[in-house]
Amino acid sequence: MLTPNSRIMSFTEALYNKAENYFRQQNAGKYATGAFYLKNAILLITYILVYVFFVFFSQSFGELLLAAFILGICHVFIPVNLSHDAIHGSISPCKWINNWGLYGFEITGSNSYMYSKKHLEAHYNKENGSKTKAIESQGLLLQKHNASRTTNLPFISYLLYAQYMIFARDLILFFSSREAIPAKEFIKLFFFKLLYCIAFIILPFIYMKAPLWQIITALLFMYLIVTVVLVIILLMPTSKMENARMNDNKNAEEKWVIEILEHNVDFSPKSILLNQIAGGANLNVVHYLFHSANHMHYNKLATIIEETANEYGLAYRKQQVKDVFGIHFNYLKNIQSSNN
Repeated sequence: MLTPNSRIMSFTEALYNKAENYFRQQNAGKYATGAFYLKNAILLITYILVYVFFVFFSQSFGELLLAAFILGICHVFIPVNLSHDAIHGSISPCKWINNWGLYGFEITGSNSYMYSKKHLEAHYNKENGSKTKAIESQGLLLQKHNASRTTNLPFISYLLYAQYMIFARDLILFFSSREAIPAKEFIKLFFFKLLYCIAFIILPFIYMKAPLWQIITALLFMYLIVTVVLVIILLMPTSKMENARMNDNKNAEEKWVIEILEHNVDFSPKSILLNQIAGGANLNVVHYLFHSANHMHYNKLATIIEETANEYGLAYRKQQVKDVFGIHFNYLKNIQSSNN
């Protein structure tokens, strides 16, 4: 704890000074390590090879389901482990490397332009540190809109959440945008959506030799896996936790940083395995405070945040994933009748 005679340094200053010292000691600085490139190379190669096997070489229903399961996992793990860091420019100081990383969205059916735009808007809006608000602002909920209000759709609707995210969300956001969108982005949107539809909706029915019901079941199973993993990773609201006290004399940046601590929770922050699997999506506090750092550094940054928070008498919220598993689905149930 700080003593009365200590030099007065704000929590924010102390936190970022420690983080900068850590980054200076790393060969890659705040950017991706060799393990990051290896992990994502494995993911991309797995996605391509399993797709080829799924469409052209699978011989049994069991093989179809296994391939569908792996493809469903890759649909989520490639964007969260590769493209999410690319959004924040945290793969490399070379812009072109980050730009290539964004294509992880396109090859898994999403759109890098709109996802980047909405995600960065949620980060740079410092009026509210709540992840719930970030979820809403990014169009990650299934909702019905009319002139007077927005209503969340029933829980059962989220069985088709993957289909919404891949086939509908981007189109809705593109055509409802009040800002001008470059024509090249519309071209890229339709080009890659078409390629994706050919790959996953047309080619399987042309080249797969399995019975029609097995093909349909395998594709629906793949999207069910995508749905479950997306809900777990994307819809993890943490703003209803016990609040920490905030000193009104603190400057705006300090208030915002403490607000992040108030409204967010890091899940299993010491688990290197979970961080590698989820691409840092389990570490909400770390990501909001260090969004320009590659997720390979998140476990160490979580330790730095916790140590600094303890020094300043602030609450750093952490929970084990096993203790809160299911919070995502309860969240969907609880919002189904709420209005914005």
